[in-house]
Amino acid sequence: MTDQHEPGTYYWSADTDHCPHKPIPEQGTDAWDQWMCNHQPYDDGILCLSAPAGSACLACSAEEGDMVPWEACRVREHARPKHGIVPSIDTAHEPVTVLVGTFECLDRECDEYFDDDGREDPGIERCSHIREEQVCSCQRQDNGEYSSEPCRAAAAV
Repeated sequence: MTDQHEPGTYYWSADTDHCPHKPIPEQGTDAWDQWMCNHQPYDDGILCLSAPAGSACLACSAEEGDMVPWEACRVREHARPKHGIVPSIDTAHEPVTVLVGTFECLDRECDEYFDDDGREDPGIERCSHIREEQVCSCQRQDNGEYSSEPCRAAAAV
């Protein structure tokens, strides 16, 4: 894997039902060599390169020892609607104010939310790592966050 927090394809292990190349041949045979053309060894076994599990954060997945979806990367920036205010689903292109930052900051776990004794300081609305941006309602993703992709209406002009 990698130390960089970036999206990448995560694959199922070859010993799962997701691998279409069954049965697994005996090691050291010509059949094994042919079978390995569609597989890749890793620390805990062999991955099937024909069985993608989805887009994952490669660094978080390496740290956790299991797939961490790209949407759940704790280090990358996420864009959430400010105070949960979102336009109606039927509204195609309406401005939305979002807060952009890492999960640590958006979930009030950043050091700036706490005093020197470790107690939460309720007087701090948001930490200095969070920025406010305007996006279009069309950029809303299924997980409720907003993408950095340009507005489809603006791109069509």
